[in-house]
Amino acid sequence: MKRFSFLIISVFPFFLSAQVRSDSLRREVTIEKDFTPIVRDASKINTLPEVEAPTVTKQSIRYSDWTVPTPLEPCAVLLAPGGFGEKTEENQSRGYVDFGIGNYLNMVGNAGYRILQNDKDKLGVWLQHRSTCGTVDYNQSLTEDYPDSKKMHRLEERVVANYLHSFGKLDLGISGGYRYDSFNYYGLRYSGLTGISSPNQEINRFFLKSHIASTAGESDLLYKVSLAYYRYGYHRGYLQGEKGAAENLVNADFTLSAPIDRRSSISLDGSFDYVGYSRLQSAANYGMISLNPRYDWRNEHVAFAVGVKADVSFNNGTILRFSPDVRFDWTIVPDVQFYTAFTGGKKLNTWRSVSAYTLYFNPSTQVDNTYVPLDASLGIRINALPGFSVGLSGGYEICKKALFLLPEDLNGEFTGVSRFWGIDANALKAELDVSYRYGTKLEASAKVGYHRWKTADGGETISYNRPQWEGGVNIRYMPVRPFTLEAGYEFAAGREYSNLGKLSDIHLVHLKASYAFTSWFSLYGLTDNVLNRKYDILYGMPAQGINFMFGVDLKF
Repeated sequence: MKRFSFLIISVFPFFLSAQVRSDSLRREVTIEKDFTPIVRDASKINTLPEVEAPTVTKQSIRYSDWTVPTPLEPCAVLLAPGGFGEKTEENQSRGYVDFGIGNYLNMVGNAGYRILQNDKDKLGVWLQHRSTCGTVDYNQSLTEDYPDSKKMHRLEERVVANYLHSFGKLDLGISGGYRYDSFNYYGLRYSGLTGISSPNQEINRFFLKSHIASTAGESDLLYKVSLAYYRYGYHRGYLQGEKGAAENLVNADFTLSAPIDRRSSISLDGSFDYVGYSRLQSAANYGMISLNPRYDWRNEHVAFAVGVKADVSFNNGTILRFSPDVRFDWTIVPDVQFYTAFTGGKKLNTWRSVSAYTLYFNPSTQVDNTYVPLDASLGIRINALPGFSVGLSGGYEICKKALFLLPEDLNGEFTGVSRFWGIDANALKAELDVSYRYGTKLEASAKVGYHRWKTADGGETISYNRPQWEGGVNIRYMPVRPFTLEAGYEFAAGREYSNLGKLSDIHLVHLKASYAFTSWFSLYGLTDNVLNRKYDILYGMPAQGINFMFGVDLKF
């Protein structure tokens, strides 16, 4: 797999020079993120009700997720490969190729092609390569027994295929893929400790998923049923000489919805998950069934849903848990919307899901599952002025075993590996976002969020990998249609690691530009961490300093 992807990269220059000029392509490269470093709650399982707001269409290829703690979308194409195992988005392009390279030997290469694209059948395949190999300096002042810097290695290869067939009133979809990761545990560790930190870790994972769904809007019963299998296997365990374990996940879910009249309907969502481990004696296999019956009602100004979620667990703690599922949206006047929600439920934190947050956790430890008895939120959105949108929201979350990520030590010495700890904690949350759009030339957005987590027993404020303050500003300007400029700023503050002290705040500035020479060929360049700030993505895991990347995009 590695030889294949490097072969693709090596022939890119020859491939590009042989093309005939036609139209520029822009695509989004995403990595599945149940968790997003720094800026998203690791245990959140529900979001606020969707509210219509002016959308900001951004250029797409996302920069290396291991170099920045927040999403950055430097440049490139519309045909999205989607997250690993997620549905790809449609567009009119048949195929694409893009490639970017920068300092620290950061490389991103992508290719995709729609083999079939008609009313009945859609078949596509995409490939993705990401790698880095640069030296980063630790930010902690330690004794001479600890090194000052470490070379950070990471290689990621993906291949995914998606097929969809329409039977008229019924769709059948099948998707599958393989992903290979190779990386070193470059986090802070004692130089005399060998163990897992010495050789590169390897992860092999693959999935196969199928679904059937009704498509007739006038049907008395709408449904969707899916069945999936996911495997996540380590090559090395936590201690040297210990063989790595594997996680196997079987998931089946369904959605049924039936109209009562033109304004109301009843629905039932359900799922079954079974998680099994091999070569991991400390873990126990378990399963869960979830059922979510719900009643929906709506008119021109008001929409609400009333339901309940029941989670039945097997061999995994409390057998039966209930949580609410109540949502209410009210359009007070055409440009002012109020919304509130009371939700909750149990979330299975598998290796597959938490690896979207970080790969550098203990590969021989089962992760605690999270239960949210109540996640209450309310907000208001105002779109009264042309081009402007303002949103204000707040809420309170009660959480059993919320995940926090702590560096792991062995006999008081850091190992370079982290561990997810489930802590009973409650969170007070607030968020303000503003966006503005002027025609097709200027787009600007800003957001600031506050999350204060306190332990449920003693009320102690805790942070670790969850900052109390986070946000950013992004401005995109297109003076002429082929040329695009963008500037952005992201910050995260208030990251306390208990007795380990406080991590420095994150303040990142990025700049990027792209130019479409023809309708099929464009170039981009970007610079991230322009101020060359020294910071840790997680404790003992330093980020790269000022870095840049240049790349090309091609569609055909």
